[in-house]
Amino acid sequence: MKNRRVESALQIVFITMADLPEGGGGTSRLKSLVQVLRKSGHKVSILNEHALGVSPASIQQTRGTVCGAEYEYVLGTVVREYGFRVCRAKVRAVRAIWKRIKNLSKAGRIDLLWFTNLTFYDTYPLTVLARRLGIPTIQEYEDERLELVTEAPRSFARRLFALNSSLADRWCPSMADGIVVISSYLVEKYSRLSGDPSLVHLIPTVVDCEFWKCGRELDTEVPTILYTGCLGEQDEMENILVALARLRDQGLRFKFVMLGGSAREDEGEREAGISVQIKELGLTSVVEKRGFVPLAQVRSELEKANILVNIRRDGVWSQSGLSTKLSEYLASGRLVVSSTVGDVGQYLKHDESALLVSSKCAPDEIAEVLGRALLSRDLRAQIGGKGRQVALTHFDVPVAQERLRSLFKRVLQSAGEPGLSSEALREAERGLDDVTLVAGKESLQ
Repeated sequence: MKNRRVESALQIVFITMADLPEGGGGTSRLKSLVQVLRKSGHKVSILNEHALGVSPASIQQTRGTVCGAEYEYVLGTVVREYGFRVCRAKVRAVRAIWKRIKNLSKAGRIDLLWFTNLTFYDTYPLTVLARRLGIPTIQEYEDERLELVTEAPRSFARRLFALNSSLADRWCPSMADGIVVISSYLVEKYSRLSGDPSLVHLIPTVVDCEFWKCGRELDTEVPTILYTGCLGEQDEMENILVALARLRDQGLRFKFVMLGGSAREDEGEREAGISVQIKELGLTSVVEKRGFVPLAQVRSELEKANILVNIRRDGVWSQSGLSTKLSEYLASGRLVVSSTVGDVGQYLKHDESALLVSSKCAPDEIAEVLGRALLSRDLRAQIGGKGRQVALTHFDVPVAQERLRSLFKRVLQSAGEPGLSSEALREAERGLDDVTLVAGKESLQ
């Protein structure tokens, strides 16, 4: 492998957890990377441990093709378990992937193994296997680890989940041949954890700017403000609704469309509360809450919209991540309203390429910028055009292709021949049999 030319087409296998074939968040990131790799001539396949559970199970499929890559749920089901019930399913998934990797290696059908947002129980043993087989590995991270920073009650299960994440951060980064991150926060973190900053490559959000490009605004009497997303805890919505109520009281006319939501059982309470707030503020006549819709409909609604909202609260998720939705919005050429959290300020300037509010996301701030946007079509066109230029400069497919070419050059030149003993390999496999892995502890994501 160490003599493999960077210009050659690689056979890349992703190990992930995603909602396929459709899904937002990490699933969107996965599909964007696959698209870039396929356009660069590489062959890509995806082995999916299990669903994220954000998109409805009814629109997922256990196998198929996405962005030109074949994918498969290795356990043959799109239904995700939760809590302790997920334990055996997760380990069974890793065992199934272990066997696939060995078979692919034997058939000469794998050149690179790519882990996306995984933890110890899967990354460690599969990396041991890959190193034994002489397969380079890339670890990718898009957010801080939930289990290490959540403010939820520290139950026994939560402590086990945190142990798994802690072990991953302690042992796994230094084992990678390359590490891909989405933000400067994660550059710092994984440079420190790996002990080698040269391993870490920043590849921010990736979007196909041509796909998301929208035509001129429709000539409508009532402008449409659009939000799309899963209403994650980092997404501001309650203060946006308060701001909309104030704009309505000022006599401004608008329609606010909400697309998306989450199928996770533990996130339904917030959505219910937002529905109640809409009624209490008297916004039912101007707010449309449509729930999860397919990607094609999201694209259609962007074409109809005048203003796109991507306001995030300050916190670890906004600091460590970077919204794919923000890049898609910018690529459309519509005016974007966002907040200055995380790396946003490195890419966008207020009143130039977007309208920005502070990380406090106060209703007065939100009302002020939305009011300006509603009142001026020229302002929307001017700032929207500059926002699209930002997307073309930083997030478009050709930009990502160059970054990945640099990454592969580093990975392929540094990767060595098989070097771990057969005993290390057997030890990792025994760990899978015992549901203890090599750390001697039962740890879950």
